[in-house]
Amino acid sequence: MNNPKEKLSKKIAKSLQIDILNGKYASGSRLPSERNLANLFSASRITVREAIEKLMQLGIVEKRPNSGTYVNEISAQASIMLMMEITNYSEAVDSDILISMMDFRRVIEVYCVARVAQRASTADIADIKKIVSDMKCRMDDKQSIALLNFNLHSSLIRLSGNKVIQLLFNSFNPIYQYYIEFFHLLPNASTDIISYYERLLVAIEMGDDRYAAHIMEELLFYGENRVKKAINLVENGKQIKIR
Repeated sequence: MNNPKEKLSKKIAKSLQIDILNGKYASGSRLPSERNLANLFSASRITVREAIEKLMQLGIVEKRPNSGTYVNEISAQASIMLMMEITNYSEAVDSDILISMMDFRRVIEVYCVARVAQRASTADIADIKKIVSDMKCRMDDKQSIALLNFNLHSSLIRLSGNKVIQLLFNSFNPIYQYYIEFFHLLPNASTDIISYYERLLVAIEMGDDRYAAHIMEELLFYGENRVKKAINLVENGKQIKIR
């Protein structure tokens, strides 16, 4: 059975988190007092305190004795849990965060595909071939090919054998899925990437980790540039809807 007080504290934490990320409460500024927040959200001070503790766990705020609750510099203090909150529950993300995630994805996937080329079994390669083959057969079905594309990248992450990278990739699933779905709606995007995957397969079959890494980097740069151009994506704090 859900605890109404716990539910309200999460709602308050979420509202304050959005206000902080949107700049209503700047880094270094003090949040309203517990009493004022309680009045603002029509909640008890205990419920507000629980919401503040949630923000502290995410590294968004800190309490200073006899002074109040202050907003941290997000990039310096926040943890990966905050990024998970943003990607799993937010309606939009700042453009600079989205670009940073593209950069991060490129770094880990280039590394992972090199690992796959070094260690993939015959069965692993057959699985990858099957996904690429299915993609070729579904060029006109944007939703299906986007899902297959996502599954292919997920498989490469898994086959790399790095558990930490797998967990990080899983944490960002919602935004990666949106990104890939958006990409496949762009003109000729689906047909253009098939040649990359065909060359990637050859590199993996040959066990050529450097060539595989090179192709993956080319592929991801191509996708990034298409998406950036389509939405005029620049690092300017612009909010990009992801749902």
